[in-house]
Amino acid sequence: MPVLDVCGVARRFGRRLLFRDLSFSLSGGECLAVTGVNGSGKSTLLRILAGVMSPSEGTVSLRVNGTGLSKEAHPLHAGLVAPYVNVYAGFSPRENLRFIARARRLANDEQRIEETLASVGLARRMHDRVSTFSSGMVQRVRLAAALLADPPLLLLDEPNEHLDEEGRHMMSAVIEDRLRAGAIMVVATNDEREAKQYARTLCVEEYR
Repeated sequence: MPVLDVCGVARRFGRRLLFRDLSFSLSGGECLAVTGVNGSGKSTLLRILAGVMSPSEGTVSLRVNGTGLSKEAHPLHAGLVAPYVNVYAGFSPRENLRFIARARRLANDEQRIEETLASVGLARRMHDRVSTFSSGMVQRVRLAAALLADPPLLLLDEPNEHLDEEGRHMMSAVIEDRLRAGAIMVVATNDEREAKQYARTLCVEEYR
């Protein structure tokens, strides 16, 4: 079972303090909603949790099956879905995921790719160029890319942005499926109704 430990984390940009003294722990099957107004530091916190940005103070550690991961291994065990995560517009969804699968040396990559794309509703569009997609369809590609390696930690930054009603239902189903599978989920949102769906919430504005 994965365990995410956050201890005394702070992040500053120059003299600007986003948050400080932020501590919590999450285990597999748990979900945390991170709330706050735009610019409050939600996206920055998710990047820190994903291991792609360092905190100014404090530590973030991810353990999988009782083994602590190194700083280098941490990002490989985290999936991040966010508007600032790029996908290759000139590639198809299948080609995007094939690139990721080969970079991470995933076994049974073709079958895994097809199943992952089907799970986000892209089975019929897997061969089309991403450049022809709507913003909601691109969000599905980002989600598929994050899910491909079956990460124990999944981080969603405004996951319902650009999604229609059917897409929102799909996203909810994916979240429920990952929680049942024992993953840790962190969802950043400024939608209070969305945040209320989750048992635990953290408002970054309270840590200044």
